[in-house]
Amino acid sequence: MKQPSVTSVRFLLPRLIGKHSKLLGVALCLATILCANHASAAAFTLGDLVVVRAGDGSATLSGNATAAFLDEYTTGGVLVQSIPLPTVASGGNQPLTLSGSATSEGFISLSQNGMYLTLGGYAATVGTLTPQTSSAATVNRVIGRVDLFGNINTTTSLGDAYNGSNIRSVTSSDGVNFWTGGNGGSGQGSSAGTRYTTLGSTTSTGLHSTTTNVRVVNLFNGQLYADSSSSPFLGVGTVGTGMPTTAGQTYSELPGFPNTGTHSSYDFWFKDANTLYVADDGSAASGGGIQKWTQSGGTWSLAYTLGNNGTTTTAVRGLAGTVDGSGNAVLYGTTASALVSVTDTGSGSAISTLATAGANTAFRGVELLVVPEPSTAALAGFGLLALTLFRRFRR
Repeated sequence: MKQPSVTSVRFLLPRLIGKHSKLLGVALCLATILCANHASAAAFTLGDLVVVRAGDGSATLSGNATAAFLDEYTTGGVLVQSIPLPTVASGGNQPLTLSGSATSEGFISLSQNGMYLTLGGYAATVGTLTPQTSSAATVNRVIGRVDLFGNINTTTSLGDAYNGSNIRSVTSSDGVNFWTGGNGGSGQGSSAGTRYTTLGSTTSTGLHSTTTNVRVVNLFNGQLYADSSSSPFLGVGTVGTGMPTTAGQTYSELPGFPNTGTHSSYDFWFKDANTLYVADDGSAASGGGIQKWTQSGGTWSLAYTLGNNGTTTTAVRGLAGTVDGSGNAVLYGTTASALVSVTDTGSGSAISTLATAGANTAFRGVELLVVPEPSTAALAGFGLLALTLFRRFRR
């Protein structure tokens, strides 16, 4: 097992201990000391960005299966490390590859408890012809779960999801319960939409039939959200109430989002309950860029679109964010070729490029590694983790 970096564990301490149990504090401090001689290059540093990259640069990207990587960057755009996702089966773990040219795949999410990154792909070896067009029974749709120490779990391999089309995104509350988004081929709508499954499963549950073409799923304040760009759903909506696990739910677009036009919504990030940013890869005329939506009286309205001057735009797909000390949203996005950032101080805020994808590679989703506000469950989990590390290092 890869061990946490000193930086990661020390970053956690002040956020987690607070005024809570002295026992937890002692356990975490012991873990920090013991990790000093057991650092691993594969451990992530909290506060950094993780970008999903398709392709290793050796060949032109096509619709066929290609290797996928998690590239860690500082928020200043400095590459820290690249972690390859598996390309062959090993034990219970399956390959997790992506279609090289499918721009709607490879979105990444941080679990609600802040301990796992999740994404979806295919149980297909590199070079497999167009895995997204296959049935899931032939090429399973795989969920990748990666912890903060770089340990990869791809044992969740679904044979009933997204037949003939793409698995696009995965979100999780705790690294055990997963919600997925994607599409289905012609006549395969029952395998598409928003679905629920658990770690290590081979089957999943379709949550709704409201729309079958879902792009990105995410959780905010205990509520499951998804977005779609298939009329009449052209934005972000709720799926059921809370975090549903059974069929018969309803996908309801947030009031005020469009149901006609040419919007092309992808990833999204809630700054708070009344402020939502949506990545759109459409043209300047169609609202492409990073849209800022605000809610008042139960209705959402578009405030402005960052990176769009009416003539040109930055067509963003992946999106993550945080809030700076002045209360401004700091946003990180991905296009196929670039990692970008912008601090939202108003409609004229400029988008800057942090990093560019290499030849024969493409960026997909992006996530920011942040620590959630401490809860009893999170504190207990991190305390148990620290004690486990202590026992491991004593041997």
